[in-house]
Amino acid sequence: MGFFAGCLILYVLGGPRVMGGDIPAWQAVLPVLVLCTATAFRSALPPIAVAVGSLTVIVEMTSSGGLGPVLIYTDLLYAAALYGAPWLCRVLQFGTVAVTLGTTIALIAISDRSEGVTTGVIVAMLLISPVWTGVLIRNHKERADAERQRAAQINRLAELDRKTVLQTERTRMARELHDLVANHLSAIAIHSSAVLSLTEAKGGKDGDAEEDPVLRALSVIRENSVQGLAEMRRMVVLLRSDRGVDDDWDRPQLNALGALVEQARPAADAAALSLHTEFPESFPEVSSVIEVTAYRIVQEALTNVLKHASAGRVRIRCEAGTEQLTISVDSPLARADGRSRQRPVEQLLTGAGAGLAGMSERAALVGGIFDAGPDRTAPGRWRVRAVLPLTQNS
Repeated sequence: MGFFAGCLILYVLGGPRVMGGDIPAWQAVLPVLVLCTATAFRSALPPIAVAVGSLTVIVEMTSSGGLGPVLIYTDLLYAAALYGAPWLCRVLQFGTVAVTLGTTIALIAISDRSEGVTTGVIVAMLLISPVWTGVLIRNHKERADAERQRAAQINRLAELDRKTVLQTERTRMARELHDLVANHLSAIAIHSSAVLSLTEAKGGKDGDAEEDPVLRALSVIRENSVQGLAEMRRMVVLLRSDRGVDDDWDRPQLNALGALVEQARPAADAAALSLHTEFPESFPEVSSVIEVTAYRIVQEALTNVLKHASAGRVRIRCEAGTEQLTISVDSPLARADGRSRQRPVEQLLTGAGAGLAGMSERAALVGGIFDAGPDRTAPGRWRVRAVLPLTQNS
């Protein structure tokens, strides 16, 4: 429509002479309509658009020689060089040069040299200029596309390298866990089982393990070492796998918090700690990440209580709201002088704050809040509190 309107303006302002001399209006408008129609298909069907445009311009130049169709034809050449197939682009490059040279030589031969050169320059501007402009832009776009593809390929290679390095590191970690930690846990389980077996072989009764604190401690050691060894082996398998944690993985569950507390109760009784739980009757359905995070925070908090807390009452609470899950573990503080109640051998197992840091990191990864320290509302108490969102974005 723009080309057609522009030609009408030329016709109105310049008169019939601009559109090809003293000719009827329909004869001046018809070539413009044909070329405008061909322009509509210049991107989808460049060869057909150029062929129709070339034929129309040849007929127009031999009959009337209007200016409007020639201007529209330059846009057809530009579009064909830009959007057409490579073969069409090469044909236009050599064809326009050949037409320009042929026209210039013919005019020089049959007329004045200056007139032939001048006409050749005008033909070059109308034919060669739009084609070569389209070729330059086409080459620029092809180079840009090639650079984008090269950058995408480099990114893919970098991602593959990153995954390879990550998998290699995970395999190394799995190997170290298996060779060091898992072997030590196996040794603990085997030796504790051997001691209990020797006791039974010497005539010990089933009730002796419950009455004798040493045998009871050995039973707890064996049970915890076997469970820890099972979890360690699952972690080794997970690290060696190239998949993440999914729903099929045997992960800790919120419903197992009660069993976790019961498992720690013998060790708590030996340390004069009284464990009291306040759990809901049924936990809401949450994502696996939230479930594992909540379980591990309670597990680590109980471990710290058994290692550091003084004798007294320990309260483990878990409150499930509509949008968040609140976990709190309140325990007595250690002795006022700051020394641990542990025996010298047990002090070798005392951590350096890694447990609190790990709980804080777990809560932060799921968008939760973690706080641990002396309870301001209850002097002499230590409180661990975590607030986890029930909705976890993937």
